[in-house]
Amino acid sequence: MTIIKPGRLALQALLLTTAGACAAGTITCVPGPAAASAPSDWIRRIAIDEHSRTVNMDIVRSRTKDTETMGKMRAELLSMEETQSGEPVYVFNAIPSVGTEVTHLFRLFKAGEWRLIGAGVTFMGKVPALRAVEPGLVLDCKRSDLG
Repeated sequence: MTIIKPGRLALQALLLTTAGACAAGTITCVPGPAAASAPSDWIRRIAIDEHSRTVNMDIVRSRTKDTETMGKMRAELLSMEETQSGEPVYVFNAIPSVGTEVTHLFRLFKAGEWRLIGAGVTFMGKVPALRAVEPGLVLDCKRSDLG
């Protein structure tokens, strides 16, 4: 029996639009050259392992005028789908740490170039509420099929 959490249901309703399945592999993405000044520049690297359904992200935890403090964020790969053109679409959510009020939801897809869109969702009781939607971020991604 599968139990669907409210956050997972909200994510799927918000971000899923395709159907299919991708072959197991890995994909690693870094922001493209034009992303240096983007509002979503807190994400520095995304690594998705399709087989284990895990996502690891290198992120900027805090920033001052002179320094940045880097950190790691783990996410769960909720869906890997394939578009009609054969390009994969990944949907994942950050695994919130204790005391975190916002869950980050992401969709990584290829539309000419790799793009990442994200949304912040807070939960009031068990009811999800959209807190923020980030503008799309262009990424340079490399895929490797594990077979």
